[in-house]
Amino acid sequence: MARTAREYLNTSFFHVMVQGINKEFIFKNSRYINRYLQLIQKNLDKQNLKIIAFCIMNNHAHLLIQTKNIEELSQYMRKLNSMYAQYYNYMEKGRVGYVFRDRYKTEPIADKRQLMQCIKYIHQNPVKANMVKQVNEYPYSSYRLYENNEIKKYGIFTKEEIALICNMEKTCEDEFLDIDINIEKKIDSCISEFVQKEKIKVFEIFEKNDILKKLIKYLKKSKNIKYTEIMKRLDITKGTMERLKK
Repeated sequence: MARTAREYLNTSFFHVMVQGINKEFIFKNSRYINRYLQLIQKNLDKQNLKIIAFCIMNNHAHLLIQTKNIEELSQYMRKLNSMYAQYYNYMEKGRVGYVFRDRYKTEPIADKRQLMQCIKYIHQNPVKANMVKQVNEYPYSSYRLYENNEIKKYGIFTKEEIALICNMEKTCEDEFLDIDINIEKKIDSCISEFVQKEKIKVFEIFEKNDILKKLIKYLKKSKNIKYTEIMKRLDITKGTMERLKK
């Protein structure tokens, strides 16, 4: 889990993300995605929790879950992912081994504003990934359920709140969540901006520490990108990063 139990005491809403091991496309087509959605519903009937929003992408999935018992959430996700892993390995011609990266990641939702932001964030995933132009074009998220007022099968919102969610045009702030599934593209775009702004060549970034240091500061301070993500994208060790941060 991403947080200690103490931090979960004052909320009953959780944003959960699962991802394929090594970013593998574990939801590669509609057959796999529909099976995961079937398992979501099947296991939901056995637990005292509700799915408020969801989006199933190719190599990961987002779920917004409401529960009063964090242990029930753990039991639900463990069973859901275990059942899907068995199905996936069987369908992949006897594949063996882990299917999901880690267990899953969880972010507690503190208030109504963050709840609404999280729903919008989840529904915007296919747009951010350039899979569709509009959120209602993607068939494997809960957006259409909201749009058609069918989310009552899963959720707890009034018609007014559903209308608000569906009509929101401003994309929620990425920094609300620890997870940014397009972070590599975001960093690459920022590096392109930096190169143009500084009028330098890309190779100079990796040959001159002063330029690399300036780039890291630009990514962190101006673009709010985490050091861990910068290290991963630029293949920088922790020791090197500590020196460049000074």
